[in-house]
Amino acid sequence: MRTLFRLIRMFLVTGVSGALVAASIVAVSPSIYKAVNATSSTDADIDMAKLDDYAVRSIMYSSDGQTIATLHGPENRVPVALDRIPQPVVDAILAVEDADFYHHPGVNMRGIFRAMVENVSSGGDIQQGGSTITQQLVKKAIVGDEQTADRKTTEMAMALRLEKKLTDVHGGDGMAAKREILEHYLNTVYFGSGAYGVQAAAETYWGVDVSLLGYAEGALLAGLIRNPVKNDPTLNKRNAEKARQQALDRLVITGKITPEDADKFNRVRVPTYRCGQEGSNPAFCAGLQPPPPQDYFEDEVRQRLLNDPQYGLGDTPEERERTLFGGGIKIYTTINQAAQGWMKGTYDRLVPKDEFKVFNRETKKDEMVRLTAAMVSVEPGTGAVRALLGGPGFEKSKFDNAIGDLGRQTGSSFKTFTLLTALEQGAVPDDYVAGGGDFPNPGGFPNPYRVGGTGGSLDQVTTVSSNGAFVRLYEIVGRDNVIKTALSLGLTSKLIPVLNLTLGTVETKPIEMATAYAAIPNKGVFQPYYMIDRIVDRNGLPLYVHEGQGRRAFSAVTACLATQILNHNTQYGTGRRAALDKQPAAGKTGTTDKGADVWFVGFTPYLTTAVWMGVQESNAPLPSIDGVANFGGFYPARMWRDFNEQYHDNLKLEVRNFDRCGGTRGGRQVVGPGSNNKNLPVPVPDKRDDKPPMTTSTESPIVTFPDTTAGPTTTGGPTTTGGPTTTGGPTTTGGPTTTGGPTTTAGPTTTAAGGGP
Repeated sequence: MRTLFRLIRMFLVTGVSGALVAASIVAVSPSIYKAVNATSSTDADIDMAKLDDYAVRSIMYSSDGQTIATLHGPENRVPVALDRIPQPVVDAILAVEDADFYHHPGVNMRGIFRAMVENVSSGGDIQQGGSTITQQLVKKAIVGDEQTADRKTTEMAMALRLEKKLTDVHGGDGMAAKREILEHYLNTVYFGSGAYGVQAAAETYWGVDVSLLGYAEGALLAGLIRNPVKNDPTLNKRNAEKARQQALDRLVITGKITPEDADKFNRVRVPTYRCGQEGSNPAFCAGLQPPPPQDYFEDEVRQRLLNDPQYGLGDTPEERERTLFGGGIKIYTTINQAAQGWMKGTYDRLVPKDEFKVFNRETKKDEMVRLTAAMVSVEPGTGAVRALLGGPGFEKSKFDNAIGDLGRQTGSSFKTFTLLTALEQGAVPDDYVAGGGDFPNPGGFPNPYRVGGTGGSLDQVTTVSSNGAFVRLYEIVGRDNVIKTALSLGLTSKLIPVLNLTLGTVETKPIEMATAYAAIPNKGVFQPYYMIDRIVDRNGLPLYVHEGQGRRAFSAVTACLATQILNHNTQYGTGRRAALDKQPAAGKTGTTDKGADVWFVGFTPYLTTAVWMGVQESNAPLPSIDGVANFGGFYPARMWRDFNEQYHDNLKLEVRNFDRCGGTRGGRQVVGPGSNNKNLPVPVPDKRDDKPPMTTSTESPIVTFPDTTAGPTTTGGPTTTGGPTTTGGPTTTGGPTTTGGPTTTAGPTTTAAGGGP
């Protein structure tokens, strides 16, 4: 009490600012008296956990260690240890906010009156604060900002108790208690422009780590604390310079710098850009570039974290949002950031940019459309998504064609599931199947369903993508068995066993096609795709760790034989434009009716990639592009090759050959549980002069077979079944040059597509 009355008498005697100061002292005296003599505040009143209860930004990383996104709400903050904060920054902030910080017990009565006198004398321009740093921390973390006399009294009482409690925690070391308070304060105080804490402020205004700041920068930060909006240099350069000058003057008064130093620091340019944000200038931000635009992969990961509780961010949507945008978590994803760049470059180079006039069969009108594409790459052994592109750019089209809710018809890329089913039932590449014919189609239209296409060995009918042979094979091995194979490989579409399902009438996402095909180079083991490897909280403790869920979908023998056939397809079949210079490649083309959807899905020993191209807005058929028919073996195969060449070359992946399958028995007619062939139609000539039109391969007709690999190694079966009668391949070179299939339904609920490769 004697200290209090002595201070009051001193200021009244000096007469500084006269009656105004005296009135202010009288007004605050009761609160000061209560605070000094507070006895009701106990250790239980101070919840120490609240000191750390502040939002911290989260970071999303790529698999190659790059930051691909920083996630925060209104508060952008990353805490740092006091030892990382330069002393000039600490000096500047203490000089303005609490020059006696190391000498008071949490409340500084002398400072309250001194600030009152200096601020009133300056004509209302606040020069320094009366609240100590401890009080400000208590207000922010414990008491709150409500402007009442009781709140101020409680704040002062809590400040005294906090310093005492922390001193006790540190074994009576008052300096350690002070350092902990100061560290909390410097990590929570607001510096404008959305930056909370000194680290975020250093990044926002200068694009650097806080450890690189000096007195000029520290003085600017000190000026920002008093009025973060008014003194924000990106909003008001003059106010910021004035506030910095006042902070430098305080540093001179406290003896931290000389007047000459203050003049030098005052000539330093104040920042006028918010670094690392859109529109910032890297030249004034230590070279820090604005963040890359949000992309499809980042958006998908974000949505999964917000919607799925399995990742450990909380049980409710509100909890998950709070954790994602303020929990300080680190999210380690599967994406390879370099591969993302290569994939985008492929898209930009090879997707045609011109508009085309097409007839929309749904609206019955001509419309101008532009092609788009989706690409996604999955690592066969793990299911990790290494690259994903959903369209022309997230900022242009936020609909994700690679992984979004809607799929597209897959065309002949679906035939691989029929091939796998046949091989799993014991067929070998040299086994042969007849071509197309008039297939009974009860309940569907047309009935019978006429489909053309040459017969031959499984190897041959795959490389020419014969529709007729695959519809027949689909019937032989059993429709339900093909559906079972597709479902075991992760397809989530509703698969109805209609006659033309094998021709790819079902709508499927590229991510599912890539994941399904990835089981082939993985020796028949299916790994569901995933995008998040692990998540840790702000203390480094794990919240989520991905665990593989691989399961066998088909035998390793089937996988090897399918690889052999699909590898032949890239060597001399419809997928030859996908062949790589060094690495072996395997895959299958897909083309729906008149090129509305075109695909190439393929793999190397390292990576499986699906490429889809079409029109975003509709399933309108596309005309020829640059004089070339729009089919899966052209643009999608070229895009697949372009990306995979970059991926394997730039990552310096050693050449790894596919496994050799060893010898197999001689070829014979394929016989399966679905039919023994005698109930299937006799093949018809592969032509289109009858009605209804026949569905044939819509792929490029330029398909040739090398003499060393053509046809089965034994003589053919009965000539009535369409099997080869010699050791050579079929006499055609890839089927007819016409495209398209029936325009009516082949089953009760699906629309017939051309089913081309």
